[in-house]
Amino acid sequence: MKNTIKSVHRKILIILGLIMTETVYAQFIDDAKLSLTAKNYYFDRDYINNVPYPTARDWAQGFIFNAKSGYTTGPVGVGLDILALAGFNLLGNHNNDNASSGLLPVNTKNERADTTGELRWTAKAKMNNLTLHVGTLVPMFPVIFSSPARLFQQNYRGAQLQINDFQNIKIHGLYVDRVNHRDSTNYEKIRLANTNGRFKAAAEASSLHMAGFEYKINDQFKTDFFYANLHDVYHQNFIGLKSKHDIGDVAILGDLRVFMSEDSGKGLAGHIDSQHISGLFGFNQNNHTFSLGYMNSLGDTAMPMLSGAEPAVFMDSISADFINQNEQVVSVRYDYDFKDTFFNGLKFMVRYSQGTNIEIPRIKDQKFEEDSYDFDLNYRVQTGILKGTGIRARYTRYRNDLPNDGIMFRPANETRMNVDYTWNF
Repeated sequence: MKNTIKSVHRKILIILGLIMTETVYAQFIDDAKLSLTAKNYYFDRDYINNVPYPTARDWAQGFIFNAKSGYTTGPVGVGLDILALAGFNLLGNHNNDNASSGLLPVNTKNERADTTGELRWTAKAKMNNLTLHVGTLVPMFPVIFSSPARLFQQNYRGAQLQINDFQNIKIHGLYVDRVNHRDSTNYEKIRLANTNGRFKAAAEASSLHMAGFEYKINDQFKTDFFYANLHDVYHQNFIGLKSKHDIGDVAILGDLRVFMSEDSGKGLAGHIDSQHISGLFGFNQNNHTFSLGYMNSLGDTAMPMLSGAEPAVFMDSISADFINQNEQVVSVRYDYDFKDTFFNGLKFMVRYSQGTNIEIPRIKDQKFEEDSYDFDLNYRVQTGILKGTGIRARYTRYRNDLPNDGIMFRPANETRMNVDYTWNF
């Protein structure tokens, strides 16, 4: 009899355990999101001079699989995200005479990989309005901006915390110790970008930590404050303010960004002293947006940024970053959105940017200039079997009078073509 009772108790406990397990993990499964993106990318940068390569050219097909779980139930919910990447070289290795474009890994002989791929994971936890992610991170903050401008996006290894407990305020904390660049499958130490020899060295650091918050003041104003420290290299403060005022059918747009940077700790990259100011003013009426921007690099050096990343200034230039020492930049931009027309889903942008008063530390008593014309045509299919397919064509004409040796951005005509489609499961 006792054995029978024990057997019944055991079965009840097993059933209860299964029920509890199903309850705990139901949301983990039910809230899961799966997607697969196919991305075809053609990159052709035709240099005006042939030193050391005539072009940077690649064509690749990429597949990006994202699996994002929900959270388990309970006081602390946990989850897991998985990122799988696969890339294929569509030009083959007869492309060795061209410079690397950043689409595919390249070996010491300048040979592209025929295929590339990697698998990344991120563990996550949630308690009330606090979320923690550990593992593969894709930070998109002003002081650490993962570049999405190639086949795959740059990612980092570390931990990221976000708190949404306060009305209209998001608080962020971040610690990373390794970076996986967009044309690599390996993690490596985080480095300072030393474009055009702006600093003493492209110093590498053991880690980077960041803290900051976003505050929505009201429907018209939003402000950001961030601090980052690249260990023993530099620290950087960021203040940003965005505004939008509706006056009848016209919207007045504003975007002000200030970066203040200094060397820190052991100063592995040498002296760093930069105050970079950038501002954009524009207006939007119906389908038209016109904007005028200005940037100014103040201080003893150029603005520091991370290797392989992008500067989070308002101007997302295609062929150069326009943040050299003492550089002053004026940019004029026009956008047209074909919404509510026969070509609904099509967007067009044209921009002219000119940078003057550029200083290169190793070249004394000389000032240089650069400018670019950028064109961007972007179409998203709105209906039919191909609905959601994105087609993007970009062209830029970039020129400068900088010396050829030791300079990263060289005069070129550049074309980029993207076709992408995402399946959501």
